[in-house]
Amino acid sequence: MPRPCGLQESVRNNLIDDAKARLKKFDVGTRYSHLSPSKYSVLLPLLARGEKLYLLFTVRSDKLRRAPGEVCFPGGKRDPVDADDTATALREAQEEVGLHPHQVEVVSHLVPYFINVKVSSVNFLLQLLHPSPTIMDFLLG
Repeated sequence: MPRPCGLQESVRNNLIDDAKARLKKFDVGTRYSHLSPSKYSVLLPLLARGEKLYLLFTVRSDKLRRAPGEVCFPGGKRDPVDADDTATALREAQEEVGLHPHQVEVVSHLVPYFINVKVSSVNFLLQLLHPSPTIMDFLLG
């Protein structure tokens, strides 16, 4: 039986607040940002729908040279125009999946994954998405 809209919104807000509190415990901020000259940043997009959180993945185009058809998170390599890891991840997400920065709330920066300490690192940013209901219906069916 569907819940009244106000109660459903309250449950959703509690879910989001709880997720934020838990994820902030793992936030390393910029603590590791100086360790690698070649950086990649990806977003781990969380979507709240009803009483559940969903993690959004993308599928790389089959036309790409590197990793065609792979399932991944939106993100990529830092450009000279990017101020920091967050800017890289937000720019890449907008380019790849049309996600505008105003639809994103970055909640936590996780410990980076070092591919090769002398070469590159991947920075993970946990985020909550705030897309329109139409986009949510499209994404989650």
